[in-house]
Amino acid sequence: MLTCTRMRAGVLISALLFAGGFLLEAIAQITRLGVPTSYLALFLVLAAPTLLGLTFLVSLLPGTAERLKECRH
Repeated sequence: MLTCTRMRAGVLISALLFAGGFLLEAIAQITRLGVPTSYLALFLVLAAPTLLGLTFLVSLLPGTAERLKECRH
């Protein structure tokens, strides 16, 4: 069940994952822990659009779409 609050949380978490991945990649370029940090950064950057896409697909379900119409923007 997707509500307005969960929809906002999904979008916010996706943005934080994306920003965290870029920040971690910048740290990987500076430190000696390049390989493990780069893999984690890649995971975060790829997880962000996946989460955003899943949130979008769930919002298209018929019952969820009716509930989301009542959200205040």
